[in-house]
Amino acid sequence: MDDISLCCDQIPDGEGIDILKDEDDVVIELDCQNDFSEGRKEFLAPAVGMEFESYDDAYNYYICYAKEVGFGVRVKNSWFKRNSREKYGAVLCCSSQGFKRIKDASNLRKETRTGCPAMIRMRLVESHRWRIREVTLEHNHILGAKIHKSIKNVGSGTKKKLLPSCSNAEVQTVKLYRALVIDAGGNGNSYSNARDDKTFSEYSNELNLNKGDAQAIYNFLCRMQLTNPNFFYLMDFNDEGHLRNVLWVDARSRAACGYFSDVIYFDNTYLSNKYEIPLVAFVGINHHGQTVLLGCGLLAGETTESYAWLFRTWVTCMSGCSPQTIITDRCKALQSVIAEIFPKSHHCFSLSLIMKKVPEKLGGLQNYDAIRKTLIKAVYETLKVIEFEAAWGFMIQRFGVSDHEWLRSLYEDRVHWAPVYLKDKFFGGMSAARPGESISPFFDKYVHKQTPLKEFLDKYELALHKKYKEEALADIESRSSSPLLKTKCSFELQLSRMYTKEIFTKFQFEVGEMFSCFGTTQLHVDGLIIIFLVKERVLIDGNRREIKDFEVLYSRSAGEVRCICCCFNFYGYLCRHALCVLNFNGVEEIPPKYILSRWKKDYKRLYIPDHNFGNSDDTDRIHRSNQLFRSALQVVEEGILSVDHYNVALQAFEESLIKVHDVEQRHE
Repeated sequence: MDDISLCCDQIPDGEGIDILKDEDDVVIELDCQNDFSEGRKEFLAPAVGMEFESYDDAYNYYICYAKEVGFGVRVKNSWFKRNSREKYGAVLCCSSQGFKRIKDASNLRKETRTGCPAMIRMRLVESHRWRIREVTLEHNHILGAKIHKSIKNVGSGTKKKLLPSCSNAEVQTVKLYRALVIDAGGNGNSYSNARDDKTFSEYSNELNLNKGDAQAIYNFLCRMQLTNPNFFYLMDFNDEGHLRNVLWVDARSRAACGYFSDVIYFDNTYLSNKYEIPLVAFVGINHHGQTVLLGCGLLAGETTESYAWLFRTWVTCMSGCSPQTIITDRCKALQSVIAEIFPKSHHCFSLSLIMKKVPEKLGGLQNYDAIRKTLIKAVYETLKVIEFEAAWGFMIQRFGVSDHEWLRSLYEDRVHWAPVYLKDKFFGGMSAARPGESISPFFDKYVHKQTPLKEFLDKYELALHKKYKEEALADIESRSSSPLLKTKCSFELQLSRMYTKEIFTKFQFEVGEMFSCFGTTQLHVDGLIIIFLVKERVLIDGNRREIKDFEVLYSRSAGEVRCICCCFNFYGYLCRHALCVLNFNGVEEIPPKYILSRWKKDYKRLYIPDHNFGNSDDTDRIHRSNQLFRSALQVVEEGILSVDHYNVALQAFEESLIKVHDVEQRHE
């Protein structure tokens, strides 16, 4: 024997269990064919690190796994504490392990021993759970042949008492170690080729995974948790123990949320368009105008339950983060969930996603081109609600589409997507309020319609690394270079010293377009507010220009300026019309309230996010930990760009640690 056992743990000669027993070992062989549906996927193979609530749970799990593979199980060894007789270790092996003893050679029973090495060794750990410490999966004999010896005259009640059926044991076991183990080959869900036979809605209560996807998820989460400090993930299981939803947030995403969670785009493009991967993502905009990932998930379907679980879990991970604005696809389930979980946030529908559906929804109509042009004009060119209503009404009557269901429902939801209704909401560059603008899916270059989940999980870190490198390089470029000024306007010089290169370039375009504006005149005065009219030659249809009027409200005493185009709320910087009014009134610097900290070069260095933590020691420690991690992460991201960056960053960390130790010595 490989191990010296204090006591061999024998299974009772159970009634109702088909067994084959010799003099020194007990062989358990279950015939549970009626408990497993045909076409079921294989049970997850045991792996080092799996944990179970009790020995019985671990034992039942291995029995069910053995049944799926096609071999018998024997308890080889068990260990007990001398005083309490509590079991603390065991080895379960294949029934073909070892060889017959010489004295049994004349036995007429057919030889089944082949010296098979397959086994698991498990032990009771400090958490009072049973953990697998050693695994051998390989067998040296043909699998699938079952040996049975029926025990007669036994009631079914006794059978159930001694050992649950494989199917019940499986469900119970999966629930117990769900944080680590998922059914191999797809979580007990249907194979991918079954997708053609079932509608998507049938999978709304569990993830529709291909063979091996569940193991890939498990490997990915384990790898990320080991290599990514502050990595967070959570799994959601249905009542049958099948994986339903998953959320994970890596360290950089958690840090980024502290800075860039004021406006969030919830991207469910891959889920709603029925991609191979049911992927969703929380996306923000950083200080360079680049998209930044704030969290990822896999959902069973577009249901209120799945969305509610995802958003609640994300909020918990982000310490109660509540954004000003949330942009999503036009979805009733999302609408009700966000209203419940983020009651103070502004929920808006993505205009770009709506406009992308125009060919699909209206393409079959007569006069489609004319309808599309009229719709675009109503959406993008109207500045007042009354103008939008008139343009929409003209389209409906002119083309006789009053009964069109999609247009009717779109009009009913207009306050959630039409720019004229959203001018008091802050979008920080994610509004896509101009023709041709859109928010691309975060993983656009890495996920296509048929990308398998395993391939995406392999590319995930590559995609994020590329994004983080782009941000780090943009940080360096913004701090180390001065942009070329194109005018003598004081506003241009002012923000060139503050803003990152990308955001300043966008603002600089507005400064340049001031020269297309003319005729700034005062219309009337309403108390401290003066209303100005600015005329602009707007480019129409490529080369033709048309004069358009823009009203601008200005208050010198309050330092406020607001244009009817609301560029500041949509994009985070003042428009050409507002700049003309400031210039007309002799203002040489942009008022502080219109210089957003989130666009500044040193924003992440100077800004300390406030999550309104309590005053207890625990929350203070969490707050300090999160802020220190964010600060250190900036050094790490830039420190990996080159050897020189690395040496400087490492030296800085070492010097910081010495200074922290000095604080301890001063307190002694």
